[in-house]
Amino acid sequence: MKKYLHFLIIFVSLPILNCCSDDDDDDSQTCPQTEIASMKINGELKQFDVNRWGINIDNDGTGHTLALGLMTGVFQPQQDTYAITIKLPYKQTGNNIIEEFIYLRVQNGTSSEIDFVAQGEIESNVLVNTNSCFSVTFSGSVMLNGNEIIIEDGIVEHIYDEPFD
Repeated sequence: MKKYLHFLIIFVSLPILNCCSDDDDDDSQTCPQTEIASMKINGELKQFDVNRWGINIDNDGTGHTLALGLMTGVFQPQQDTYAITIKLPYKQTGNNIIEEFIYLRVQNGTSSEIDFVAQGEIESNVLVNTNSCFSVTFSGSVMLNGNEIIIEDGIVEHIYDEPFD
């Protein structure tokens, strides 16, 4: 009888252990259905384009870093541009895992740049971070050249043109 009990425990355990796997490569159910990159900067809603993305091997060889670039505005002739670079561990999700949030503002021939993580504060929640897509919400503030920059209601939902290998 003990022998049958052991087989029953093993038989019941296998499906349970298998369903807990996080190696599933089918990201279609978790990827956002729409593309959006927007945020309020000092109360003004800005729509961004995700214009670059990539994965780099970390300097210490322990993992990979995802970098996303967002941009809105024009460089010429007005020189009125906002650019954001977000860096974080590739495939990680959760609260406040962004390692760099670089804010760049070009206006009237002058550029200003600052990292919200290192020199200000930023709250974020990375919801999806796969080889097919990315989704994050964020808000924060920083002092730049004596002016407070406040970002509210930030959201990026992006599906890559081709999945990363």
